[in-house]
Amino acid sequence: MGIASVTSAQSETYKFIDKWGAQGNGEGQFDHPYDVVLDSSESVLYITDTYNHRVEKFTTDGKYLSSWGSYGTSNGQFNYSMGLAIDTQDNVYVADTCNNRIQKFTSEGEFLDTFGSIGAEEGQFLWPYDIALDREGNIYVADSGNCRIQKFTSKGVFICSWGSKGSLEGQLMYPHGLDLDAAGNVYVGDYLNHRIVKFTGDGTFIMQWGSGGTGNGQLSTTKGVFVDGEGNVYVADYWNCRIQKFSGDGAFMGTWGTRGNGDGQFNTPKGVAVDDEGYIYIADTSNSRLQKFLVQPKA
Repeated sequence: MGIASVTSAQSETYKFIDKWGAQGNGEGQFDHPYDVVLDSSESVLYITDTYNHRVEKFTTDGKYLSSWGSYGTSNGQFNYSMGLAIDTQDNVYVADTCNNRIQKFTSEGEFLDTFGSIGAEEGQFLWPYDIALDREGNIYVADSGNCRIQKFTSKGVFICSWGSKGSLEGQLMYPHGLDLDAAGNVYVGDYLNHRIVKFTGDGTFIMQWGSGGTGNGQLSTTKGVFVDGEGNVYVADYWNCRIQKFSGDGAFMGTWGTRGNGDGQFNTPKGVAVDDEGYIYIADTSNSRLQKFLVQPKA
């Protein structure tokens, strides 16, 4: 347990492949996309189009397929759609952040279920920002305003929670990103503590890494977190306008991106997804687009 050391070695490059999307509310357009997830076939992407209060569905080469959602409080409506997760049946879970609930849909956007309400009690939320699922289908929610993680069954029944407001070990300052590795460990993007915090699946603190700054391994307002099949951790380093990659123990592996709107540049990126072939999909939020990259060994 403790804090990871950070080295400056970078053994990979991150090649720009493609981009799609533009500011707007039409088909295939975005207004501040927040998160991105792949389906089980890794051929379809779902993206939360936050300020348009909807979810959009694309192929992995950017072909628009469909969308669902509108502003409101009814089932299937959203008040800022943010975090996304997908289960083994390709059901889609959405953090309906300002409605303080989680909604569940089929892969075609048919409403299935919802849970949560505003508050600080068990099963209540104050701005849930992100969601992740373990292999048993349990649901983990970054309950940002309550500075905690909550864990539920696949039916939305409360199991446990952990975290409190602060900067000590195991504490959180508005968690925004969340993912799990194959062993069931939970990685949290601890937004205002500028770090990643790693827990067991029942909330026992394991370690943390990161601090405020612009150097390799440092972070400035931590957003999206994605753990790939090898246990590597990708982090949307939001205000530094870059993506960083770490080992599961916090060793720095690589980084790319600068502030801007050119290919390979970002303006406050939030969501990250990586497929088994090494393609990386980034929700480039304030540029209202999605960018696609490929991990390659450094020459």
